[in-house]
This record gives sequence, structure tokens and C-alpha cells, in this order.
Amino acid sequence: MPQTITLHVPDDTAEYYRRGATAARKPLEQFLLERLGELVPQRVEPLPDSVLDELRRMEDLDDAALWEITRSTLPPARQRLYDRLLRKNAESTLGPREQETLRAIGEEARRLTLKKAHAWLVLKWRDHPVQAPR
Repeated sequence: MPQTITLHVPDDTAEYYRRGATAARKPLEQFLLERLGELVPQRVEPLPDSVLDELRRMEDLDDAALWEITRSTLPPARQRLYDRLLRKNAESTLGPREQETLRAIGEEARRLTLKKAHAWLVLKWRDHPVQAPR
């Protein structure tokens, strides 16, 4: 259900968005909703509730914990195994147990990437400078 939110913005900001809405030939409310929608990360697929709960709990962490998450990686031995299994997979030489291990580590890596992205997002919300990795 839609919610009403009242914002008090500086006159120059309001005028900027009014001009944008006029140029786009759209009502101001629609134009603003579209601009806000551009700022929200879009999910490609729905996430399980357990994952959403974990991400929401991260929003209560202090900045130091969030920065630590942004620097996290798979343990070196796990990363080496993952790299080896990826190579074997590319060569089509994986056995069934290796396929399952590859799937499990891949899921672990994707979850870690999701957590890192969410940590960056929360830090950005907290006005920390966030730059794309080089």
C-alpha cells in the first residue's frame, strides 16, 4: 500500500525537480518517484527471508563492522579450491561430488558478495564516501 511522506526541501531543489518534471512532461510526483526508484538497488531475483533478515540485521552494525565486511573474502584455502573447481568445470572434468562442492562454494561466494554490497550501501546511507573498486 502506498505511503504518504512529506519532505521539506530547499527552494532550489524543488525548482530543479519541477523543471525536470516539466521537461519530461510528467506530473511532479511521478517524476520524483522515478528519480527515487533509480536510487534503489533492483533485485534480479527474490531473496529468501533468512537472507533478507541477515541483511537487515547488518543495518544495525556499527561502521567498523561494516567496513570489515566490505574487506571480507573467502578463506584462502577455500578460494584456491573454488578456482581449481572452476577450471575443472570449464574443462568438463568435474565429478558429482566436485560439482556439489563447486555449487556450495559458489553459493557461499555469492552470499558474501551480497553482504559486501549491502555493507557498502549502508555505509553510503551513513554518508561515508564510497568509491567503486579499481
